[in-house]
Amino acid sequence: MRRVAVALISVLSTVLGLPALAQTQTSPIIPNLIAPDASTNLVSVTVDRGLTSAKQLRSADLRRLRSSFHEGGDVSSSELRALANAGDGLAAQRYVRILQTNEQANASDIAFFSAIAVGTGRIWTMGPMIEAMHLLDPATEPSDRVRKYISVLYPHAWAGNARALEAVVAFNGEGRLFGPLSQTTRDRISTELQKTGDGRIELGIAMGLLERIAASDNAEPDLQEQARDLLERAGGSGHLAVATTAQNLLRLIDAPKVDGG
Repeated sequence: MRRVAVALISVLSTVLGLPALAQTQTSPIIPNLIAPDASTNLVSVTVDRGLTSAKQLRSADLRRLRSSFHEGGDVSSSELRALANAGDGLAAQRYVRILQTNEQANASDIAFFSAIAVGTGRIWTMGPMIEAMHLLDPATEPSDRVRKYISVLYPHAWAGNARALEAVVAFNGEGRLFGPLSQTTRDRISTELQKTGDGRIELGIAMGLLERIAASDNAEPDLQEQARDLLERAGGSGHLAVATTAQNLLRLIDAPKVDGG
């Protein structure tokens, strides 16, 4: 089974037109490069009203700083960071833009302050948040930051934001940022998948299962069947790229049996 999955990964790089698929120390990473409907990425939820008034700040210096900032005054990056830590979503968004121009900025800061911005309704910062999260080390990322990512992504996913739902799937699992899926989360994801209907997430989950098979010499026997079931569902999608990729993967899964391999 592992040999089949490795072969699938190799061929998939050709199917998707990639020179090679990225590798981690533990397993190959299979990317889902098919973009979702752009309109679903704009679904926004205000998870946290954040800082709405300078009066909410205990520090007189911060109160003066926030008033100056929202009146158009100049503020330094360190001052933006301080306001963002206090819950100011706009300051967090501005600070993320500064971090994105700094080659020395770490991914954890970009992800965390983006999460503050997204949580206060600034959906345009979700892209940088998720991109940065893919660079994080699950073993070292602070637990309070991980809780923040979860508190922001889950409500957006359940509200119908396809990008957030895909991220919830991507970051859940053994050895991943959010850890193993709970049954409650698994059931909710299944419910949301039925709503989306384009097969992208099913395809992504199937790729993740194939990744697990390729990374293990003793993968659970039913993983390939789970992957096949998901690929069959994705293969019936009205999205041509999703359907074609899923159907190609199904043929590759079944090919060894036909050849006796």
